Amino acid sequence: MSVPLRRRLENLSLRWQARLDSEWADRVLPWIATVAMFVVLALLALARARSLEGTADLAAYTQAAWLVGEGQPPVTTITTGSHVLAQQAAFLFYPMVLPSMAGVPIVANLLVVQAAALASGILPLWRIARKVANLRPGPSLCLVFVYGFYPTVHNLNLAGFHPEVVGLPGLLGAIYFGLRGKWRYFVVCAVMAVLSRADLGLALAGLGALLAVEGKRRPGLVTMGVGSAWTVVCTFVVQPRYGAGSSAHITAFTAFGDTPGAVVGGLLTHPSAVIQQLVREQNFNLAVTLLAPLVFLPVLVPRYLLPVLPLQFLYLVADIPRDAVFGQQTVAITAFLFLGAAMALGKLGEVRLEKIRVDNRLIGALFLAATVFFVQDAASSPYRHPWDWGGRDTVDYARLRTLERVEAATPVRVSPSLLTVFSERPTVFALVPADSPDAAAAAAGVDAVVIDDRQLGPWTTVDRQVFRLGLDSLGFSRVSEEEGIEVFVRSGRR
Repeated sequence: MSVPLRRRLENLSLRWQARLDSEWADRVLPWIATVAMFVVLALLALARARSLEGTADLAAYTQAAWLVGEGQPPVTTITTGSHVLAQQAAFLFYPMVLPSMAGVPIVANLLVVQAAALASGILPLWRIARKVANLRPGPSLCLVFVYGFYPTVHNLNLAGFHPEVVGLPGLLGAIYFGLRGKWRYFVVCAVMAVLSRADLGLALAGLGALLAVEGKRRPGLVTMGVGSAWTVVCTFVVQPRYGAGSSAHITAFTAFGDTPGAVVGGLLTHPSAVIQQLVREQNFNLAVTLLAPLVFLPVLVPRYLLPVLPLQFLYLVADIPRDAVFGQQTVAITAFLFLGAAMALGKLGEVRLEKIRVDNRLIGALFLAATVFFVQDAASSPYRHPWDWGGRDTVDYARLRTLERVEAATPVRVSPSLLTVFSERPTVFALVPADSPDAAAAAAGVDAVVIDDRQLGPWTTVDRQVFRLGLDSLGFSRVSEEEGIEVFVRSGRR
């Protein structure tokens, strides 16, 4: 690019940034970006759900929401078989389902609320960039663009439903209001974050330490104490209270102990095992997924990442499914990564007219990285063909018609592709096929079994016939078969 052309482009950029560097732009632009992102995220999530591609987590929370609407305890038989508060003490789940109690379809309600929470993270992020990092509109818009294309955000949006997603805008808001000393709004955002997931109290405690270092000593120390106490109380009192006396997370640390105290001792006395867990390939891939779209800017300002590292350490050493590692457990670190990116841009820029100007080449690198890693890692990448979502084929309609074959009060076990379809009933279990057919296990505790032949795993034709004969010997009769969807009902039941 020639020097005169480069200067003309820089002058054009500066003129536009000067026009946008005003109070009206700070009020209007983030709201425009938020609404646009909300529409995109909501349409993507609803389209995927309409194609019956929902996850077991979405089905479980749908069942919990339906039970709340029926005035029953939200005990989800689909996943854990325990009260919804036993998992993460997500008290915020109850107000989330209020629209469903007023007649809004449950799945649509949950997905729209989640999309709105993710999109609203733009509002505090813009304020952090403009008021805390003191950036000009260009870099601030770039951060908003990166957030809008951040793979983790899109993966959260399409990974079913998780109440802790509300913790992302809550943490971003708490960061902004805390660093600005606006304590009433800070408390609101902090409460919103911890009510969405119990262990986010540790992230809040880390934020308190950052506030204390930043010169807000008393509020910072109070935040540290309250955040830590909240997580401890929920872990040792609230979750066992709703989980039949046991902690929901202890199974993730069985390599270190079988009680909370033993786990802490195991982490301290077995450093080699801890290191081995930390350096797993899965954790390395997670770090790249989180940092690469931000061109690793947050590592330039480690003080803004340190607050979330204790919580992230627990996530990294725990033995949990990959979907959770790359999904709901990225909420806390995402908030601090964008804080770090904003502060790093402020460090790398130069002050021009009271605001910090960032080199256009760095801004261009951010745009490019966000686009490239969105295409590579996001669940809504063009390679996933999201424009095809929302349609239904003959198999989907066959899955929906199975509801007519099984009474609403009948306990049922269904293939994973049918969990969302059958989620609005008190007793529904997932049929997870083993390496060999086990009709007795499939029929245990239910009066109906619904099978999607596409999800029977490595079973041969003989295995499938053996499974059907096993159900027949247990008193089940096949009442329908359509498009590979078979419904078996115990004799004497519809």
